[in-house]
Amino acid sequence: MFRRAFCLWLFCLIAGGISAGAQTPCTSTKLACLLPFALHTNQGTFNFFNETFATQIGQLPLATPASGFIFTFDKKTGVYHSSQDSFGPMVAERSETIGRHKLYVAFTYQRFGFDELDGNNLGSLPLLFTFTSAQMPTVYTETANRIDSKVNQYVVFGTYGITSRVDGSVAIPINRVSLGVSTVGDEYSATTPATVHFTQTLAGEASGFGDVVLAGKGTLYKSEKYGVAVGMELRLPTGDAQNFLGSGATGIKPYLAVERRGKIAPHLNLLYQWNSSSALNTNSTGAQQPLPGFFGYTLGADMGLLKSLTVDVDLVGQHFFNSPRITQPVEVTPPNFTNPNAKLPFSTVQAFSGDYEVDNLAVGIKFNPWRQLLLMGNATVKLNDGGLRSTVVPLVGASYSF
Repeated sequence: MFRRAFCLWLFCLIAGGISAGAQTPCTSTKLACLLPFALHTNQGTFNFFNETFATQIGQLPLATPASGFIFTFDKKTGVYHSSQDSFGPMVAERSETIGRHKLYVAFTYQRFGFDELDGNNLGSLPLLFTFTSAQMPTVYTETANRIDSKVNQYVVFGTYGITSRVDGSVAIPINRVSLGVSTVGDEYSATTPATVHFTQTLAGEASGFGDVVLAGKGTLYKSEKYGVAVGMELRLPTGDAQNFLGSGATGIKPYLAVERRGKIAPHLNLLYQWNSSSALNTNSTGAQQPLPGFFGYTLGADMGLLKSLTVDVDLVGQHFFNSPRITQPVEVTPPNFTNPNAKLPFSTVQAFSGDYEVDNLAVGIKFNPWRQLLLMGNATVKLNDGGLRSTVVPLVGASYSF
């Protein structure tokens, strides 16, 4: 009777948040609190994993707002005419601008189904948490977890030719994020036989605007065969970061675009992303820290195989600096642990900070069925295991140039 009563008291105390020095348990309806609540922990204790997950899901890549049609003013006829040999890249910027007072509008849809984080299968992820309190023995919570996360991203793009050499652009994403957690766990007192077994399945969903991106691009050099442009993107923290709809941080991304024009047009983009502080990335005291920055490149070619068809192939790489990460599972035997009901050692992933690479291969097509209408399709395939990853990210879209 005493053992059963003690186990019930221990479970209620942990689920209610072990007070004295511990943080308030995460009971919000926000998605950032869904995982901690399912795992019988609090947001502060869970930050080591939540930050790793959230800082990456909050910075999803967008398709480029570059127009497929380039308009050049003919001084002899006094009118603009379409002058491109191909419809340009899908995930890279091109060196050309759209043309003075010309307008490009587009709509794209991408679907992310995340299945790995730093090479760990999100369908089978072990986590161990430690709770300490002056009023009771240390408690360890060992869990085996399945985390399902999907993002449906809808983006409206607009690009306007301010001059013959300068474009201004805006991208407005609308995201639908779903998150589900299934966990089986055991809570152990470190110095008594008390043990509580639990299972928990929770799911949540959020929809809304993501982080709006404003951009400008200018042509530095233009010849018959070659072009060089520079640009700048400003990401505004307009999305709800606690629901993983946005990053919660301002982002600035300068870039360089180099291109050789023709029916087969190789291109290279170089860029760096700087981010301000975000509530998704906090230190041990709860203070907000900047989201990790990254250096990126895109190397590939767009090929005008037919007058109405362009095929794009790109290698896309990103190097993230000093980012929150998790290890592969390790075995842990807690010190001074005497509970005879536990099977030691515990298996868990652990937190650390470090650089990592994200490498993808993107293959897409652009098809022109009528006037300046383009239909687009693309598949981005992961080439390595760094960060939060989807095996394949499909994209479809349509655009029109006026």
